[in-house]
Parts: sequence; structure tokens; C-alpha cells
Amino acid sequence: MKEKRFHRPLTLAEELHVLLLDRERGGLVNINDRNMRYAFAGAVLMDLAKEHRIDTDLDYLTVVDAAPVGDDILDPLLAVISKAEVQADTVYWIERFSAPEIANQVRRRAAARLIDRGIVTRDPGGTIFVAEQVSRTRRYPGVALPEGQDVALRVMNIIFSEDIPTPDETMLIALVDACRIFERMLSKSELVERRERIALVRGLDLLGRSVRDAILTIRKPAAEDELLRRAFLDQATQTRRRPPMAPGALPLIGHSLRLRPLPAKPLAEYYRSLGPVFRVRDLVGELTVLAGPEANRFSQKHGRSLFRSHGTYTPFFESMDAQRIILSMDGEEHFKLRKAISSGFSGDRFLARLPAIRDIVLGELPENGRTVAIEAFSRLTAKSIGLACTGHLMSDSEVGDLDFFLRRMIASRVIRALPRFMARTRQARRAKAGFFDIFDGMLRARLDEEGGRDGEGDVVDVMLELHRANPQFLPEHELRVSCLGPIFSGLHTTASTGTSAMYLLLKHPDVLERVREEADALFANEGPDPEKMNALDVTRRTVLETLRMYNPFGSVFRHAVNTFDFGGFTIAAGTRLFLPIAAPHHSHEFFPNPGRFDIDRYLPERAEHRQPGVYMPFGFGTHRCLGSAIADAHLMFALATILHHLDVEMDPPDYEMKMAFYGLPAATKRFRLKCARRRPMAENGLEGGLPRPGSS
Repeated sequence: MKEKRFHRPLTLAEELHVLLLDRERGGLVNINDRNMRYAFAGAVLMDLAKEHRIDTDLDYLTVVDAAPVGDDILDPLLAVISKAEVQADTVYWIERFSAPEIANQVRRRAAARLIDRGIVTRDPGGTIFVAEQVSRTRRYPGVALPEGQDVALRVMNIIFSEDIPTPDETMLIALVDACRIFERMLSKSELVERRERIALVRGLDLLGRSVRDAILTIRKPAAEDELLRRAFLDQATQTRRRPPMAPGALPLIGHSLRLRPLPAKPLAEYYRSLGPVFRVRDLVGELTVLAGPEANRFSQKHGRSLFRSHGTYTPFFESMDAQRIILSMDGEEHFKLRKAISSGFSGDRFLARLPAIRDIVLGELPENGRTVAIEAFSRLTAKSIGLACTGHLMSDSEVGDLDFFLRRMIASRVIRALPRFMARTRQARRAKAGFFDIFDGMLRARLDEEGGRDGEGDVVDVMLELHRANPQFLPEHELRVSCLGPIFSGLHTTASTGTSAMYLLLKHPDVLERVREEADALFANEGPDPEKMNALDVTRRTVLETLRMYNPFGSVFRHAVNTFDFGGFTIAAGTRLFLPIAAPHHSHEFFPNPGRFDIDRYLPERAEHRQPGVYMPFGFGTHRCLGSAIADAHLMFALATILHHLDVEMDPPDYEMKMAFYGLPAATKRFRLKCARRRPMAENGLEGGLPRPGSS
């Protein structure tokens, strides 16, 4: 009988990552960032010791074998230690490897491995979860026991029993204890009760003790430094009780005009002069602004426990006769719904419908004529995303009703740019009825279907299944808004980005021709497919730069639900918060010459967008856009389809971008596209291109 082969056991860095996952809400548990980096730095040193590449004593960490392990996490670090000119101790190497650029890379690579092995999954919005199979069985797929048992279960068994731990378990427990991670895994009473057991286990391994002692040596500040830090914070709190008010406020309307249509630009200026915390006024009252990369990093890490979106967006969804919508939900229910519906937002779902979406894109642009750019992109975006996520192809009248209804609700219920009664005008009521008719028609078509069908598993399927499984959690009257969520979430934002991208390409014909070359290659031979889409480079960087310069997703509103300190100020619970995530996009400190269209910013040698907290075009944390993968695919494919089939000019030729505020920022309707059909494929020297819909 052939021996069954198992995958290798997890490394300590990988097991640490699994242990740090929040099992209920996804993502990592909320622990001090420095402690987390120390933990991963300690884990890789332990892994190198397990591979017999390094050894430690009370004074030095030494290399005993410099040969590569064949591991993309460990080998670069081993090379650094091997080439060091002086011999150093464990403290030195933990300090060095806990630097954000190293420790965070270790964490990301560990996560990628876990995803490849089916132990962890990532939803389309970027949040990671323990895979369903692992959550149910507490086993890792393909790994023999005992190593294949879920590390959280093994660690708890050791702590709450008298079982003898393995060396790996001893090292991991020493590491977790040193970085105060048990404080997030155990209740206070459990921690007190099991303290002696933890102390006993962590001392069983010499390497575990060495790494733990090194981390504690780094973590413990000098007494005088701690006193000085506290005195400084106390003084800052006393002398700067409230964040400064941004200059330029007008009577009654405050900064409202200044912050439109793209608030990130003026808020970037305020950030440079006032720091990461300041106040502005809108038509409703004051907002406290948290701006800049340090604010983005703080919000990404602590927003789950400090912020809530419910109060901001609830009036908007109540106008749709709904409450349980993912954008307005928080806490456990939000995570439950997000995890349940994430499969319906897969970018693969969009890529599977490329031929039909190509026809949609070309059907919204004249073969020879002019069109208003934002209107054309709104129609083709709503129809493409609607088909990909729900299987429903919207009509022009349905898109019109949806577009008007959403803009009116956002303006009157969220940002309060219009009085509330404007949501109840005759035109608004008619558009609302048309909005709900979309779902009624979609549901009737779904219920009339028999047997299998193309697109099974889309958002409508997922929502209907969730309703059937738990009608209390997702009642019937909530279904229509939930099922239409992908369309109304992506309509204005993605259409605005597509319009801006087309403007930037027409303004920069050299880049346009490079995108067109990629488009011609995409449609050559057998036509577009997922592999060719993933190979697009210039087109992808064009979209990235558009999202930097004209990001319609770039600001979010929140309420503080717990008091917190940031930037030298105490922000009280109940404070209205304004988070301009895209403010760093317009700061020369992070993007030199930010007003310049430069797609080379995203090349590996520059990678300006990789600076922590600087570039988050689809938001961050638990409310990061679930549809980001679909939005990316749609934007690239729409641009490629247009430029492959049509010659496009700006109308008027000298148009300069002006953004209007229709509830969300978008190009004005003065920006038109003049389209003409390109020469036949044979004249272009290409083969096998697909004809325009309706052509012979």
C-alpha cells in the first residue's frame, strides 16, 4: 500500500498568525502593533533555530549553518544574520527584525501561505478568516496529527491541562506570553488562574526563554523615559483640550463649500498645517477630522473597537425601508453578514462574463457620435456590475431610477446637502418605486428558473439562502436592498473613476497608446480571458493613479463609540468623525508632485503606494469595500474594450476636468466623448478580434 504523504507542518510564524486570528469577526485580534511585530520577529528566529541554522546563549546569537533553508521567509533573514560584520545578541536581532518593513512582510507572507493551504480564507474586501473546514474540524487540511490540530486548540489544551507540551508548543507559548497576547485570548479571571501554568510551560525550553527574555528587555522602557512620556501627554491634554478649528469657515455653512467636490485635497492642506487631528464645520455641525497616514493606520487598527458607522448611514437605508445593510452594520452581525455574502463579490464572477460585459460597454457608447461621459459610464457600470453580481441586466429606465434615487438619498439623508423633504418629492417617490421594481423583477426571474443555471452562487443566491437559513437575521423585507447592494454601492463610485480615467488617458496620449496596445493584445486570437486580464500592467497602473488623483471613495463618516486618545487630544465618545482616507494621496511628502499623472509611481522600484497608511483606495479594516476586486476588473476591462474598438476624443478638445458634487464627486456633464469606430482588425495588423455587437 502506497504511503500517504502529508504537507509539511506549519512554521511557528504561520502558527502564530493562525493563533492571532479573530475567530468571530475576522482579521487579527486587536493587540499592540509593536508587540505583534516583536512576536513575528521572535517566531522567525525560533524557526531558524528549529532548522539548526542559528543558536543562542546568554550573550550571542550565532549562525551554525548558513545554507539556505528553501523558505522565502527565513532565507533572506538568515542571509542578513550571516553577513553581519559583528556578532550580536538576540535582543539586537529581534529589534532589527521587528522593524515594520520586515515584520509586516513576514506576516503577509505567512498569511499568503495559509491561504494557499486552505487554512485561512480572504474575502473580496481583504478581511481574512479561519477557513470553514478548519473552524468546523479544528484540523488543518493535509497535515497529520498532532501537528495538524488547530494551534488554538493545542495551546488551550496545554494551558488548561497537565499535558506535556511539545518543544514547538513551549516556544509558541513563551512567545505569546512575552508579547502579552494571552491578554486578548483569555479573560482576566482565566489569566490569573492559569498564570502559574503558563510560567511553568514557558520555562521548559531554553530557546523560548531566550527569545522571551529578549522581547521583555526591549519592551521595558527606562523609568525616567516613561515618566517623561506621561508628563508630556498630560501637558498636551491640559494645554490642547480641543483640536484646532480649520481656518476658512463661513457663517452657517462652515467649510462645506471648501470641502467639495473632493474633500481629500483641502484636508491634505489642513493636515500639513494643523497635524493629524483638527475640526471642521458642515451644515449640521462640527466634525473631528483624523487625517494623514498615521490616522489611517490608527483607524485601521483600532476602528473596530472605537468607531461605528451605524448612526451615519442608518437614515439613508431607512429611506429604503431597510436596516440590516452591511454598510450600516457594526460588530458581530456585520462580520457575520460580510462573511456570508463575500463569495458573491468575487472578481472571478466578473471575469466569467467578459463577452456579455463587452457587449454592455460597447452598447452604451455611440459607434459614431458624442455622449456625456459620466452618463455613459454610469449606465455601463450599473449594467456590468449588476449582471456580474446578480445575473440581472438592467434597462436604461432602471439605471435612471436607481441613479436619481441614490443621489437624492445621499444628498438629503447622509451629507445633508439638501433638506430632508427632498427625499419625499414626487420624482423621488417615483424613483424609489422603480428602484424596488428592479428587485421584484429579479426575484421573479430567479424563482421561475428551473435546475442549474449560469452564475449560480451570485449575491442573490447567497442572500436568498441566508434568508431561508435565518429569516430573523435577514427578514424578507430586507432582501431587496441587500440583493441590490453591489449595484448601488458601485454605481457612482466606479462610474466616476472610469470617467476620470478616460479623461486622464485622453490628456496623456502616450499612456493612452500603451493602454491601447494592451487592449489589442487582450482581444487578439481567442479574445479576453482571466489570464490575459491579470497580465494587464499599464492599464492597472492607470486605474491605480486615477484612484489616487480622483478617488470618489476617499472619505468616510463615523461616530466615536468609545473615548480615545490620538495626536495629543482626547476624543470623546459620541463625537462625529470625518476620516479622509485619501488625504495622503495629495501630499507631496508621500507622492512627489501629486498633481501630476504618473503611472510609474506603482512600479516596484518606486512603489510610492506601499508606504504604510498612505494608499487605501477602497477603504480599510472591517468596512473595506467588498466589491473592490470587481471594481478593479470592471475599470480595466471597460477602458480596454473602449480603446480597442473605438477611437475616442475629448469634446470639447480643450476640456479641463471639473468635478461636480452629485452626492458623490464626478466629472461635470460638460465632459463628452466623441467616438468613432476604429479601422477593421486586419488593417490594425491583429487577428481574431471580436466584432462590435450587431455588426456583420
